[in-house]
Amino acid sequence: MSKTHTLVALVENKAGVLNRIASLFRRRRFNIESLTVGHSEKEGLSRMTIVVNASTNVDQVFRQMYKVVEVIKIKKLDEENATIRDLALVKIKITAKNKAAVLKNLKLFGAKIAKQNSHYLIAEICGEPRKIESFLAIVSDFGILEISRTGATAVSG
Repeated sequence: MSKTHTLVALVENKAGVLNRIASLFRRRRFNIESLTVGHSEKEGLSRMTIVVNASTNVDQVFRQMYKVVEVIKIKKLDEENATIRDLALVKIKITAKNKAAVLKNLKLFGAKIAKQNSHYLIAEICGEPRKIESFLAIVSDFGILEISRTGATAVSG
């Protein structure tokens, strides 16, 4: 059975770092489920959040990440002691019949309307990945036209 592992790395903001780190996972045959990279609180450093689903331990690749010169710090996050969020934009088909139900589900999940016309609306939802999955399962009955997700981003604590 596979287990989800969330790693957060502080890396130098230089060309090729993302490729070298992703290659470590590829060589070990780990599929990266989610990968986000953005500026950190320290100038010149970026924060990478990597989510992998693996049946084996990721400790070996964790140790090998330190061999990448540009890697400053790595943490393996425990889901109980981390704040993990994902953002999704979901284009949902709307009709005169289903519009009220769609809006009710948006409110239930705390989603916002990013854009709307007479044929569809684009919902913006942010939360734990499980929340996003639940939302998608519910609104799929109305007709999902398009989905764009950011991938997980996380901090310890």
